[in-house]
Amino acid sequence: MADGSLLIAVADAKGHGFGSALVMALTRAYVRCFAAMQLELDDILARVNQMLQKDLEHGHFVTLFLSRLDPDRRSLSYASAGHVPAFIFLDSGEVKYTLDSTGPPLGLFSGSKFSLRPAIPLDPGEIVLFLTDGVTESTTPDGHQFGSQRVLDYVQAHKQDSASNLADGLHQATRVFVLGDPQDDDITSVIIKAGR
Repeated sequence: MADGSLLIAVADAKGHGFGSALVMALTRAYVRCFAAMQLELDDILARVNQMLQKDLEHGHFVTLFLSRLDPDRRSLSYASAGHVPAFIFLDSGEVKYTLDSTGPPLGLFSGSKFSLRPAIPLDPGEIVLFLTDGVTESTTPDGHQFGSQRVLDYVQAHKQDSASNLADGLHQATRVFVLGDPQDDDITSVIIKAGR
């Protein structure tokens, strides 16, 4: 962004396959367009929602977690359209904040409103984790899901790893958990570690 902050988006479209991929490409284009206008996160979500409502078939939607990382102020603000929670971990590995959704998924309702959460300070050693439900909903052949608690336990146990290694390791942990079964949903995580 013009002020040196970074906009970070993690999203998930309903369904799988080529149609969902096209919806995600469209969503990405809308987010980039409205972000270039230097709008606040909640306003970006509201405008993307208006556009998707005209574009998507009935019952289709996109969840989107949108955050602004300000490296100079060492802070993170966010707004979320029906997306799974994100987490901020203390240096000790304990959860400092759970970043819940602040509005409904995109494309379902005209005039949806989204709350912008106040900036959260990031202290040295803290970890921010954004993910898609493909991580928590990775399922074994007998129907058990990886779940949020395993995600939290993994980050706590590997908090000293680099952000890249944490993301790779979390992906590997889900694959081991499902015993190598074919993946039927995206597995996406974005990890930020606050420098010391």
